Amino acid sequence: MVRMPEGDTVWRTAHRLHQALAGDRLVRCDLRVPRLATSDLTGRLVADVTARGKHLLTRVEGGLTLHSHLRMEGAWQIYAPGERWRGGARH
Repeated sequence: MVRMPEGDTVWRTAHRLHQALAGDRLVRCDLRVPRLATSDLTGRLVADVTARGKHLLTRVEGGLTLHSHLRMEGAWQIYAPGERWRGGARH
């Protein structure tokens, strides 16, 4: 059985990310899309994180929106400051 994130999962993810990020400034930025790889959102204020269907939209200062899609196996992780990374690859 293949599982994919559906509306309620994406909504809960957006809600948790909004609680963790909204009103704070980004301290690091690493975009993996080749044409955006040199873009840097570091220091920009996060205004909002919201779900639209299966898409996560993170709106940041300057009228920019970071679009994420969880696809089949995507995930976002929230860590407390200083908490050790528990994910896979270190990127």
